[in-house]
Amino acid sequence: MSRNNVIALLWGESSLKISSILYGSVITAYLLQEGLTNYQIGILWSIVLFSQMIFDYPTGGFADKYGRLKIFTIGMLFMGLSLFMMISENIFLLYSGAIILGVGESQVSGTLFPWFIHTLDEKGLSELERKESIMKVNAQTQYTTNFLGIFIGFLIAPFDLKYKTILMIAGCLYILNGVFIYSFFKDNRSEERDLLKIGKKSIGIFWKEHKLWVYTLAMTLHYIFYSIYLFIWQPRANSLGILESKLGFVQSLFLIGMAVSGFIVKHINIRTYFVYFLASILIPISLVYIYDSSNLKAYLSFMFILSLSNGFIIPLIFGSMHFFIPDDVRSSVVSLISSLSSIF
Repeated sequence: MSRNNVIALLWGESSLKISSILYGSVITAYLLQEGLTNYQIGILWSIVLFSQMIFDYPTGGFADKYGRLKIFTIGMLFMGLSLFMMISENIFLLYSGAIILGVGESQVSGTLFPWFIHTLDEKGLSELERKESIMKVNAQTQYTTNFLGIFIGFLIAPFDLKYKTILMIAGCLYILNGVFIYSFFKDNRSEERDLLKIGKKSIGIFWKEHKLWVYTLAMTLHYIFYSIYLFIWQPRANSLGILESKLGFVQSLFLIGMAVSGFIVKHINIRTYFVYFLASILIPISLVYIYDSSNLKAYLSFMFILSLSNGFIIPLIFGSMHFFIPDDVRSSVVSLISSLSSIF
């Protein structure tokens, strides 16, 4: 596979990860600081998820037709803009920013990795080589981006940055990296240009390939557990005395677990399903203990267990499902699965 294509994937995923870490590590705490209640924050995240659900499937078709990197870049721009809107201290812009954030997330979710897999198809690899490349690069991307996230978390913690400053930095990084990636790397798209035909074919493939139903269920559970995690980890950290940019330390610990498991996944047989079964059990157990932790040691321990378990599950779901999706509607099918997972 081309080194440039791997660099593009790592750059895109790393920039997305770093920006998401910066905003994800403080956004709930920032909103609480601004006077929003837990109920209002819950409504805000529901708006983000709803707009992501509505726009997820259509943007997959646009990516297949107009170009996957192009739609990825637009998504990065939207996500950056949304953060500036959400810190404007205007209630209308806050909720409008939540909508735009959801739209942006829908655009980046099914574009960059399908773009990369298309470049594998262009190389004429055998089916076995292609599957191994997909899983290994997915795992490599996970541990590389998470190690970068660890570095960022430890980098910002000593500076005692305010929540708003961190969110502004995240917004700028979304925008700048989105533009740079589209400028430096060659885009690709489906040979089919009719959006209706792309939509019809993607639905047909999903309907006939029952294994994709299993991936939809797995993604649904992943989104549910991840939403719970986002809602509980920052308030619990605050209650244990971890405030402001010190939350970066906790986020870095979480990323260490993700990076370690990503490294392990790259070097184990993808048929070692016991590891994935064990991880799927540990995720809900860890969430319960994180929510109920009364001391810092227990809280950090279960944060690490949760991250390690997540790191085993994510490459399996988001990597191996591509084995069953043809390239010409890859973004559309991935977006359809993501959209259905959000609905359920």
